[in-house]
Amino acid sequence: MPTKAKGIHRELWVGALFLTVIILLVVFGWLMGAIGPLQSHSRFYVLYNFAGGIEIGSPVRVAGVKVGKVSTIEFLPEVSQSAETSQERTSLKLTIDVSTKALPSVRQDSRFYVNMAGIIGEKYIEISPGTSSAPILTNGSTVRGVDPPRIDQLLSQGYGVFGRIMDFMDANEKTLTEFLTGMQELISDANTLLKGRERKKLVTLLDNLNAVTSDIHEFSLRLKNPETQKFYDQVFELVERAHQIDKPVIKQFLQEEGIRARIF
Repeated sequence: MPTKAKGIHRELWVGALFLTVIILLVVFGWLMGAIGPLQSHSRFYVLYNFAGGIEIGSPVRVAGVKVGKVSTIEFLPEVSQSAETSQERTSLKLTIDVSTKALPSVRQDSRFYVNMAGIIGEKYIEISPGTSSAPILTNGSTVRGVDPPRIDQLLSQGYGVFGRIMDFMDANEKTLTEFLTGMQELISDANTLLKGRERKKLVTLLDNLNAVTSDIHEFSLRLKNPETQKFYDQVFELVERAHQIDKPVIKQFLQEEGIRARIF
């Protein structure tokens, strides 16, 4: 009997320990947000072409506050199109659960970004709060997410551009060398010009240029003077009158005055 009672006592301790571990796991999951039996959620479906490292269980945040998680990730057929999001082809469908406490900030004009906590932190979905004038996004709605930038494609394109630049430099190495040599000589000449006697000549040249510019400016101001404008008008009138005097009129005038000119 003592042996049997001792075995039962040991089994009770093992069962209590196992139950304690289960309770601790549930509490830990509740604190971490993985388990929320007392919280109500709304479910949304977000469409992407590129998820950027999002996984099942990744957090969902609204204005930087964790309010849910990614429940499932589904691959869509390439021919699939979303009738609710301007008929744009997508390849991924993410199911996210968002706490109902955050629903007042999740509007129909909210944007669903793929963000990263820090430089090498975990990826999560960031929901930007919409405007107060837009309706609240209803449960079960399908929205189009904002695709994150493809760093791999940017690097690949950058390598391609860099390769073409290197090919151009290799093909025009002689021309580029001559150009750089000429630029070096030009800089050296300019440096010499700014030193010693050459510098004085340059300063004198700049002073003369400044004086000529000032004279031109003063002359242009005088041209706009009313008296100068009046003089121009008189000269113009005199020229017009001279054009009206023809050869027969001049000949008649000279004959009446008793002047004989064979040239007429």
